[in-house]
Amino acid sequence: MKKIVALFTGSFLLFQALAQSPCLPDGITFSTQEAIDNFQVNYPGCTEIEGGVHIEGNDITNLAGLSALNTIGGTVFIGDMGNTGNPLLISFIGLENLSYIGGNLWINFNTALTSLSGLENLTSIGGNLWIYDNDYLTEISGLANLTTTGGDLNLYENNLLTSLAGLENVTNVGEDLQIIGNSTLTNLTGIQSLTFVGGDLIIDDCDDLINLYGLDNLGAIGGALKISFNNDLVNISGLENLAAGSIE
Repeated sequence: MKKIVALFTGSFLLFQALAQSPCLPDGITFSTQEAIDNFQVNYPGCTEIEGGVHIEGNDITNLAGLSALNTIGGTVFIGDMGNTGNPLLISFIGLENLSYIGGNLWINFNTALTSLSGLENLTSIGGNLWIYDNDYLTEISGLANLTTTGGDLNLYENNLLTSLAGLENVTNVGEDLQIIGNSTLTNLTGIQSLTFVGGDLIIDDCDDLINLYGLDNLGAIGGALKISFNNDLVNISGLENLAAGSIE
């Protein structure tokens, strides 16, 4: 009887260990809704993808099948640099348990995306965060718990983005902070906790930007400060505490 109990206990512990083990060291690409829906069936118990993740498909409408994930070790592409992206995806609901991405996070060419809801528990990104050319993205409040990026933080050509609310807890950007071509952005309120930028700070081609309030606590940058082609910007109020860097 003791042998049976021991065998059962050992088998259970082995099953539990396997169920909680990391998976996919070479990463995975999701190109259909079916692949996302079947993820937990195909990789039972996987909560940590060791490699990267690429999500891009014409029929992808939701990420609910990825709800078990809490860590992705590599780079995450949601969309693509080839202008195709995810034309039906409107939010990231389904990624609520994801807290850490070890590589870069690229969010680009998602033509129906309106918010970043679903990323509320993401606290750290080891590499760059690029939010690039999402035509209907109006707000980024889903990033409310993000505190650091190891690389760049780049907001580029999101033409309906009106606010940076959602970046309130970001205190450090490891490399460049680039806010470029967001034509309806009127101010930088939302990044008021930012104290340090490791590389350049570039604010360019934001036509409706009228001031730099939101950068009030920025004390130092490691590179240059470049402010250009912001048609409605009349002064650089908001940078009074900046102690390092240069203006080009």
